[in-house]
Parts: sequence; structure tokens; C-alpha cells
Amino acid sequence: MLSPLAARKAEKLGFKNVKIYHAGLPDWKKGGNIVVSNIAGIEELDKLEMPYILLDTRSPDDISKGHIPNAIAIPKEGLESIKAQFPTYKAAPVIVYDQSGAGDSAKTTFKEIAGWDYKQVSILSGGFHGWQTAGKTVAKGPAGTKISYVRKLFPGEIELKGFMVELEKPSANTIILDVRMPSEVQDGVLPNTKQIPLDDLEAKLSDIPKDKLVLVHCATGARAEMAYNVLKNAGYNVKFVRAKLEFDKEKKGAYKFEE
Repeated sequence: MLSPLAARKAEKLGFKNVKIYHAGLPDWKKGGNIVVSNIAGIEELDKLEMPYILLDTRSPDDISKGHIPNAIAIPKEGLESIKAQFPTYKAAPVIVYDQSGAGDSAKTTFKEIAGWDYKQVSILSGGFHGWQTAGKTVAKGPAGTKISYVRKLFPGEIELKGFMVELEKPSANTIILDVRMPSEVQDGVLPNTKQIPLDDLEAKLSDIPKDKLVLVHCATGARAEMAYNVLKNAGYNVKFVRAKLEFDKEKKGAYKFEE
């Protein structure tokens, strides 16, 4: 399922029978649904030299015969035994794979890590078989055993503390843009923000002045990054924040961000 914006782009690329999930990725995740990533996503992270956690859920014998470079093997004691090695940064990308991309081991691992409140967990489509079939580099022997993740900002990303400074003490030279859906905006809005849903952004670029710095947020950071790319390609000075936003339903106007 894709957002309307992503669906339109997929159709332009020739994909057929594209389905739109109007509630968006945050709602999809809340429903306990599986999130899938692809080989191109891993290659993009490598190209940008962005850190991520890659977990191989297969048996030690299968891993020794061949695995994706930089993968970490889940110990025989189970995932819980390496939980302490996971970063405190809950938006760290975590990619899980098995042999085919559709096995129980990958799904179980995905659900367990998502249950630890990590926001960017996904299962690699096609698994190791898809990686190998695509002709990608395969490592032999045992996989890694220790998770080492050091937080690094994505291109165009602004630190949460910097975003909060702009939010709490707005500058005349800055616009804070909220690209959530109207249904999400009903839960609450941040002060001093302009609301344009991501799917309407390309059609409403004229509503955003080009002589100001645009800071973009959404509910998690995923759509904010997509909006960043749209605005960057249109010539805007723009940055985005990657953080989970929640509003207090009992206390009107109260909100919190969580990285």
C-alpha cells in the first residue's frame, strides 16, 4: 500500500494495480502491519554512509554459506540477549531478512523489535535469495555478532533541538511546515506552523515563499523527508526533522517529540 503521492510516482514508472493507503504509514504501523524495504534502500544508505542495523535471522549454517555484508547474526540465545546493544535512538533503521523475505523468523523478529518501540523496522523484500539473485556482493563465513550504531544526520535533516528552538522562538525568516494528513491535524497542531499535506505539496508550492528557510515535520519524519526532497528539487532552502510527534488528547495543546 502506498500514499497517494507515492502511488502516482509508481504509476508513472509503469507499475500497475497500485493501491493507496490513505491513512499513511504511521497508521499502517499502528495496525501491526509488516513494513517492507528493498535492496535499493540498503544501497542508498550505503551510498550516503548512513548507519543502519542489518539482522540475519537464518541458521548459522546458512549464514556461513553466504550472507549480506555487515549483517549481524541473531545469537542462539535469541534476540533478547542482544537487546542491550540496540541504540537508544528509536528511529535507527533496522532491516531484518531471512532466506525469502516472507518467512516466520523475519516476521517474528520484526514484530519483536517493533514492540521495543523502534520506528524504522522493516523486512527486506526477497530476503537473502533476492539479494543473491540480484547479483549483489555476498559475504562468506560467520556474520557479525555485535551491533554498533552511531547516530548520523541524514542529508537535509536538522537536529530535534535545533528544530525546537525555531518552533519555540519563531524567526521571520523561517516557515515551519506540517505535512501530515488532515485527519492527523485534528489531533493537534504545533504553534506557528503552516499545514499542507504531503500529497498536496507539489500543487501548492506557490503558497510557500522561496526567500525563507522551510523546516518540515510530520508524525514520524518519513513524510517530512519526502517533502524535503520535493521542496529541495523545487529550489527551496529546506530542512526536515526526523522524530515521532504525539499530542496529549486530554491536555489540549500539549505535545511531545521523541527521537
